[in-house]
Amino acid sequence: MGALKDPPELRDVPAIAVCAQCGDPACPGHDFEQSGERPIHRLLAWEDGESPPLRALWRTAMTSAENLELWVRASRSTGNGIGPAFTFALACELVAVAATCVPLAIGGGLVAWRLTHDMQSVLGVMGLIGRVALVFVPTMMVIHLAHQSVIARVGARYGMPSGRLSVARAGLYACGWDLATGPAGVLAPLLRGDVAGARARLRGNSTLYRDATVVWLRDVHGVEGEAVAAARRATVPWMIALLLVACVGVGWAIFH
Repeated sequence: MGALKDPPELRDVPAIAVCAQCGDPACPGHDFEQSGERPIHRLLAWEDGESPPLRALWRTAMTSAENLELWVRASRSTGNGIGPAFTFALACELVAVAATCVPLAIGGGLVAWRLTHDMQSVLGVMGLIGRVALVFVPTMMVIHLAHQSVIARVGARYGMPSGRLSVARAGLYACGWDLATGPAGVLAPLLRGDVAGARARLRGNSTLYRDATVVWLRDVHGVEGEAVAAARRATVPWMIALLLVACVGVGWAIFH
């Protein structure tokens, strides 16, 4: 008997649980004993246990930014717990921050050498940028977790509640947005000649939080309209406070 293959329209789609008959991730199932079919289960690439780590990291980050409905379903699929989401967030922020800071460190080091011809100055510039990077990695993770927690609290006030584990997974998988909309994520489609794709990812810097809020409140809490505006207002003081904390951290990195 030949190996079962995914239907063509489902290949390379990192869905949570896709029905083999109708292709609907929300399908409650069919009578597989009579049909001889079976459901196709496939987690996000980061959780499927099959994809190479770097490829899984990249695909999951792009998916979290480009398919917000799937991001919600992945967050609510809590069978694997918080561990995979945490390791994804940590790896994603390390890569995203490195994609920005490594070129800055190299450029800053070259400028320092050009001006001083002193290796200590070069190492000092690189060390400074490295300390700033170390501040930003945990800070960005906390920002995503705090943002998602505030959105979930507002959603529960206006509609149905959501589990804490789902909220935490959503915040951690949202760290993929930083990789998708950062230098690496924008440069990748440009290298393929996809200028429109690069522009879309660049626009995500200003639209992803808003769009994700709308999708989460609609799909998880069953609310729209005023709840969305209230949720966005509620996140403002938290974001300001966390940005101030980030500025303090950067100040410490610079003057330490």
